[in-house]
Amino acid sequence: MAMELGDLRVFVAAASAGSLSAAARELRLAQPSVSERLRRLERLVGRPLLDRSNRGVSLTPAGERLLPHAQRCLDMAARALDIAREDDTQGTLHLTTHATYAPLAVPFVIGALQPLRYAVVVDDRHSPSALRRVAAGTTDIAVTLPAPHAPEVLLREFRSEQVVAVCHPRHPLAERPCDILRLSSHPLAVNLWGSGADLFHEQLLDAPSRAHQLYRISSAETAADLARSGQAVAVLTRATVDRDLADCSLVELDVIDMPEWHVDLMVAHHRERADEPAIAAVINALDHLRP
Repeated sequence: MAMELGDLRVFVAAASAGSLSAAARELRLAQPSVSERLRRLERLVGRPLLDRSNRGVSLTPAGERLLPHAQRCLDMAARALDIAREDDTQGTLHLTTHATYAPLAVPFVIGALQPLRYAVVVDDRHSPSALRRVAAGTTDIAVTLPAPHAPEVLLREFRSEQVVAVCHPRHPLAERPCDILRLSSHPLAVNLWGSGADLFHEQLLDAPSRAHQLYRISSAETAADLARSGQAVAVLTRATVDRDLADCSLVELDVIDMPEWHVDLMVAHHRERADEPAIAAVINALDHLRP
């Protein structure tokens, strides 16, 4: 019996959704078809992949081992289809980055590829997942934070972004310098990433802040929206709010004891693929960024 991509797709959907009925809705299949595909895959593997109960499904040890490889197979199949569908392009470059860094990463990569006829496909992943995809060959380029990675992955410096605190112009903190103690008495929307994040968090914990007023938000744009609406002070990279600061819809706070804090972004690629035209173009663009 041969393994089918459709069976892997059902397995991944069920594992992600936590129930067969939810997976059936997501894939627009009848639930009996979903159940049969899972049983067929389990027969091929020779052991259960999911534990079924009235509360849904959960992965067995075998299912946990299979899941990352199943996802990788589906990613590779999708990439193969993209390549086969190309018409007047030389190829497709897959870029993986977090949504927070996409406004910086996507224009940079597209600009680097302008001399070439390459399509660009972007997906949203956190840095550890993005780096695993680079190692597995399921993405070409990743823009990430520095993070542990496989030896076959090479990280190159992209840019370092300063972290600042911003608020609505009519916010009570907008008019004069403040310290972290005073900052902590107001709702804060914070990206706790980069050098300085741990120290800032420790300073917040030392202040008599209210836990329900600290919003740890992975999307910098969402944090910025909370500041734009006046609901919170946002602590995020300056690049996220450059336009807001320029048009005075947000103001930067003078936090006198704010630790030196930067988010260092890296471009990651597979060591053995540095000579591929699209990846080489991105590397060349990186070299021109350096003074």
